[in-house]
Amino acid sequence: MISSDFYAPNNLKSLAEALKVKRERHDVYIVAGGTDFSIFRKKQHLMDFSVIDLTQIEEMKEITLKEDFIEVGAGVTMTNAEKSPILKRHTRALTDAAGWMGSTQIRNRATIGGNMANAAQCADTVTASCVLNATVVLMNAHGQLKEIPLEAFILGIGETALEADEALIRIRYPLVGRNVYSGFSKVGSRKNMSISKLNLAIRVEFSDQHVENATFCFGSIGSKSILSKAMSEHCSGRLWNETLLSELLELGSLQVDEAIPGRDSRHYKRVAVKGLISDVFQEISVQRMGL
Repeated sequence: MISSDFYAPNNLKSLAEALKVKRERHDVYIVAGGTDFSIFRKKQHLMDFSVIDLTQIEEMKEITLKEDFIEVGAGVTMTNAEKSPILKRHTRALTDAAGWMGSTQIRNRATIGGNMANAAQCADTVTASCVLNATVVLMNAHGQLKEIPLEAFILGIGETALEADEALIRIRYPLVGRNVYSGFSKVGSRKNMSISKLNLAIRVEFSDQHVENATFCFGSIGSKSILSKAMSEHCSGRLWNETLLSELLELGSLQVDEAIPGRDSRHYKRVAVKGLISDVFQEISVQRMGL
């Protein structure tokens, strides 16, 4: 006999009540857009389960510009993230990543929070959000909130720091100065429906014509997104020019070699990564020119 319950909280208070049920039962799943859960359900042959549906919580669909950060509700869809003027201005890597994800139908349903909570190693918005120094806000069954870095939230493939009675409700992106630019690109298996075989996000802060800080984050070359310390350090104090790009292409290939030394995909990815680095490098150059 199939036994299922459906919870559809319409605010955070009623979500907290639903989380009390999840704390006591192992067959309760949180669903936002449902794009990842549909696949998970089929793979696991789930028949007897219950769902907490987040789609009725309007405050989790908001994008808000605060004094020191941008707050993005976990229920914001990829389509709304891609089209947001606030996000496009301040978190370009995120809007690029949202626009790259899947088909139009997928982008209309898939959410930023769901992409993070699913913790796939190929999650595009995770890679983008890591270079943007994002934090996530979690709420438990008592309505208590805690904020942790996204890097600490993602533990591995399909693993997060969420407790049994917690839900991801918001993502925060710190506001930065005018001379900071970011971008994202990926390689997938099928146009418009692609799951990333490799993705990359870059964030660069300039002082005059020189790089003050640079962050490089790779997805799909490990159990979670990887920040390249070597590439960041190599950029410090340098001019953003073709000479630097040429050096970064080689460092990117080395990063792939270090991350997946024994994998068959290494040979393909060490070449593909050069294309991604070049694409995002040029995108940031275009942004600097105000185009």
